[in-house]
Amino acid sequence: MKRNETANIVFATDRNYIQHLCAALISLLANNRELSLTITIISSGITARQRRIIETIAKPFDCSISHITISDQLFIELATEHSMYPKGIYYRLLIPDLIDAGKLLYLDCDIIVNGSIRELYYQDLGDTYVCAIEDPGFNRQEQLGMHKDAKYFNSGMMLINLAKWKETSLHKQVIDFIEKNPEAVWFPDQCGLNAIINGRWKKTPLKFNQQSSIFSDNFEQQFDCFDTDELREAKNNPVIIHYTGGSKPWHSKNRHPYKHLYWHYLRMTPYRFAIYEDLRPVNILKAMVPTEMKMAIKQQLKNLTHN
Repeated sequence: MKRNETANIVFATDRNYIQHLCAALISLLANNRELSLTITIISSGITARQRRIIETIAKPFDCSISHITISDQLFIELATEHSMYPKGIYYRLLIPDLIDAGKLLYLDCDIIVNGSIRELYYQDLGDTYVCAIEDPGFNRQEQLGMHKDAKYFNSGMMLINLAKWKETSLHKQVIDFIEKNPEAVWFPDQCGLNAIINGRWKKTPLKFNQQSSIFSDNFEQQFDCFDTDELREAKNNPVIIHYTGGSKPWHSKNRHPYKHLYWHYLRMTPYRFAIYEDLRPVNILKAMVPTEMKMAIKQQLKNLTHN
């Protein structure tokens, strides 16, 4: 790769996830100093202070940062239908309408980049939609209208063939599927992408999207999607650590073996004095609200949206 070649990276977030985005961003930059990066952050509007924080982090590195702001009202109905997920997870579906590039690397914000992405980014995508990693244990191909042998990928790390997405209007097909099949969709954007792509994606080594589930007991006995060497490499030398699941490194009871790396990189940002999210006073108060009351409030919000 020539020094003047640029890798296109995209994050999508809302203002509540900026702290985690900053940890992901500094880890990417610190471990890829040999690359020239063009980074786009898609959000529903982050504050001027948050933008300054991001600019401060990026300033010492060979990268350019651009922000794309979209309406906070977009996807509000889908987000209410699947209320446990923030609207930000749908923003990646707008990438083809917002970014002009042949390909790009999309990354969730709950990741840490632990090495060079050169091997991942500069591989041939061929005619596939994305390069990704299989999500273990998926067996709902029939509900999503997928071929019975089609593999289901995790959408938190995608090397995207953007030209093909645009050519086939993939994102519009995905949004249409999510709207029309709410009962079949468990992980909104991810299920929608898999339903439409239907197995037409390329697998890349697990080390480029190390998922939390691989550290669970008896993982190798339960799943056969990764061979022993690939699994060992992902556990010992991950390039991208993806903190999948409900428990995250910023939760006090999280026990992820690479939890410390999140805090290591966060300490390199203006959020260096942050504490565990669930130990903040406002969240302690929220935890005291009965589950039944929370569900009732969510139902009322859903009813208001549909009226």
